[in-house]
Amino acid sequence: MLFVAYQNSYAQNLLANGGFEEENICTEYKENCAPEAWIATSLYANYYFDASRERAVKAHEGTHYVGLTAGNLVKKGERNFVRARLLCGLQAGHQYKLVMWLFAPENILDSIGVYFSEQDFLIEKRSFKLIDPQLWSWDGKSTGSGGLWKKVELLYTADGTEGYISIGNFKRNDYSGIRITEYRNDYYFFLDEVSLTPVDPKEKLCFQVDSVKAEIYTENERHGYLVRKVYQNRKSPPPVRPLPKTTQRRNQQHIDTLIIPDIFFATASYQLSPVSFHVLDSFTSRLSLPAIDSMVVEGHTDSIGKLAYNEALSLNRAISVKDYLSNKVQGLQEKTTTRGFAYLRPVATNKTPAGRKMNRRVEIFVYRRE
Repeated sequence: MLFVAYQNSYAQNLLANGGFEEENICTEYKENCAPEAWIATSLYANYYFDASRERAVKAHEGTHYVGLTAGNLVKKGERNFVRARLLCGLQAGHQYKLVMWLFAPENILDSIGVYFSEQDFLIEKRSFKLIDPQLWSWDGKSTGSGGLWKKVELLYTADGTEGYISIGNFKRNDYSGIRITEYRNDYYFFLDEVSLTPVDPKEKLCFQVDSVKAEIYTENERHGYLVRKVYQNRKSPPPVRPLPKTTQRRNQQHIDTLIIPDIFFATASYQLSPVSFHVLDSFTSRLSLPAIDSMVVEGHTDSIGKLAYNEALSLNRAISVKDYLSNKVQGLQEKTTTRGFAYLRPVATNKTPAGRKMNRRVEIFVYRRE
């Protein structure tokens, strides 16, 4: 059945690549040795793990996760933090839910802190011992996953200045009694599936989210290039650039969600097939333009193929649907936004043919004034 009543929108994650599955190709070595959007304060690629290639623990989801130095048996105060830029600015006084999955071979998860900052944490000159993170892992609800990983949920009240999030061991003193290490003299904790979402379901991502994400993904310096960049920025800190704020969609509601499956397109193409015309025509007959505030068309693919290819295919399929509907309803073109999410928002597993078939889709969300 194609028409379904709207119930829940996708979680509006304010963090790009929270599962660390998208790999960054650094400009220096042309290697996929780090995740997109996330950089560690060590400035080197000693924190990115691929469970499919390495003798590493299984990721909570997918194959990738981050491992951060929580301490060192020889060097006192050794730490490694990971930071990411937010996709949108937060609304002052609003609450946001942070979810992350943690694992450590040792019992060291009591002091994992989360620090929100206006400026990039990579160029922070203060010692971590002088920084008070706003959230601590032991403040949240935590549940086991039935395996190694522990889910931690935390609530954060924003002050409106947030630009970056940083995660790591903010404990002032080193842990004692540890004898086993993961890498040389370093002992680690591991991080996977990080999300930050508004508590208010009416609060949505900013309209500029795609351009902000694209800018974040152009940050390809790692290794020596990154060391030089950070050194210069610490000497002469760049001006703080406020992010566009999340939007508050009030006096709106979804009237329908239309799911267009993969079979309504030519194979591996964004061209609509004739079998889709009847369904789309039926959908347009239910639209009353004066009451429509906006419409969003989102394209999705399965995980087969490269990200760039799937991003282009999913966006072009969304555009094809928008163009078809706009030709049927005058004035709809200006009210419609298109997005292509490739395989980043699956509704089913990509490990089976049936799951991949469900993930190949275009979804239409219509908002109307109450």
